[in-house]
Amino acid sequence: MPEPANEIRPGPVIVPQVRGEFERLLKERAHMGVRNFLGDVFLEPRNPFERERRMPKRWVVVLGVLLSLALLIVYSFHVR
Repeated sequence: MPEPANEIRPGPVIVPQVRGEFERLLKERAHMGVRNFLGDVFLEPRNPFERERRMPKRWVVVLGVLLSLALLIVYSFHVR
């Protein structure tokens, strides 16, 4: 089957073109990444209509308070 005359056959692709296209695709994926994953785990859900800081989840606050209390108790017994 012959190719239509109006289609352009792709030529050879060079490394800088591939790298540029790959970096462009990665920049479009701002919703992905370790930082955003950790933020979703430890912080309240994001509201897409407001640009304000997210508060930590309740279990993160409780765990932080318990950990700091345990460290305070261990430190107080260690000082004596």
